[in-house]
Amino acid sequence: MHDEKLTPEQAQEVIREAVRLQQEQENAIDTQTLEASAAEIGVDPQHLRDALRKVAQERQQRAQRLRYFLIALGVCAALFLVGLFASQRALSAAWAEVQLKRAQLENVQQRKANLLPRLEQLMQQANQRQREQLQTLADALRQNPDAARTVAEQLLQDPALQRDWLAVRLMDEITGSENRIAVERQRFEEAAARYEQTARRFPISLMRPLLGYPRTVERPQ
Repeated sequence: MHDEKLTPEQAQEVIREAVRLQQEQENAIDTQTLEASAAEIGVDPQHLRDALRKVAQERQQRAQRLRYFLIALGVCAALFLVGLFASQRALSAAWAEVQLKRAQLENVQQRKANLLPRLEQLMQQANQRQREQLQTLADALRQNPDAARTVAEQLLQDPALQRDWLAVRLMDEITGSENRIAVERQRFEEAAARYEQTARRFPISLMRPLLGYPRTVERPQ
């Protein structure tokens, strides 16, 4: 035995375990003693052997059931981990696509917002009638993007504005920005729909709350 030093608590634990083992050994009954005791109370030796065999079989069956239970538990744990890993991969890919499409949509929206200062500068140089038309366009850009494209196309028909290449270029950019926003919004909606469809699939729908992913995608304004 190694000369290992123990703390008082460890020493007490060792003593308690040694006492328990000794008590079990002292309380154990060997087969001969059991047969003698059975004979004293008139138990047939064959019945005793049958009982011993039955007890041993039951003990073996309990051990086997425990072993099967542990195997089944291990298989379930493995399936859970596989499902968790597969769900993480699927949700991560779908969510990354949503975030990418959201960023692209926000980028084109910001580019459209950057056109407003240029539009306001153009309004300062325009006459009264053109200023009113450009103000209508500015209001549409802020409130109704679909109408802004129509207003910009109408302004391009104004002969006075057609002679101003800066105005023509700005109208083209406004029209193009609305078209790009419509395209990017559609792509974002498609990515969001794919994510939500993925999140509803089994067993991903069970794993999703554990992984912290949302059930639906919040739509931008």
